[in-house]
Amino acid sequence: MTDEEKLQRIYAAASELFIQPGYHETQMQMIAQRSQMAVGTLYRLFSGKEALLDYVFLTTLPTTVDRPQTFPLQPVDPRELVRRTEAAYAGWNHQLAGQQATDFDQLLTALFKAFKRYARYFLILEHNPTVNPALTALYRQQRQEIYQRVGDFFQRQRLNLADPQRNGVIVVDLVFWWCAHKRYDSFETEMARSDDEQMLAVVRDMLRRSYQ
Repeated sequence: MTDEEKLQRIYAAASELFIQPGYHETQMQMIAQRSQMAVGTLYRLFSGKEALLDYVFLTTLPTTVDRPQTFPLQPVDPRELVRRTEAAYAGWNHQLAGQQATDFDQLLTALFKAFKRYARYFLILEHNPTVNPALTALYRQQRQEIYQRVGDFFQRQRLNLADPQRNGVIVVDLVFWWCAHKRYDSFETEMARSDDEQMLAVVRDMLRRSYQ
């Protein structure tokens, strides 16, 4: 198994454990067991749990991550982590602005795509808001930005909604619940993953018929 393949398995295991039972409760031994690797392998690749958390955050972002050529990976400069996150959110908002002008289906496509990418990242911050207060604050701002943009879309479409902004909140939260909470933070996580795409297609069709 290559180091890249090991990193992918560690990313999946760590990100889910950082959601439940949580970052502070998760030990490197637990991540090793979940990823089916030796603890020594984790410490060859990461200097510790903080470096692993930063790796999870950066790997989620759609921006290019310049990984060091040598292991173990070290914690990232907090300012760099914030800068890259701000750049990723700015790109997301730009995409939403371009796609939401007239087409609700395109808007849904952008929401589903983004929330599937950021699902574990956002849930880690929701469950562990103090592990990185700067990223938590950015996430809160981004969530409000998305609510506003979807609400503004409904306002422009003049769909005779009594409260377009609240409808925007409902749509965003519904998409996020199915993309994130249902998959990684519910009692039925295994069932949710077994027919993930089919369920998301049903949710998307329901929303499309409700607002078009």
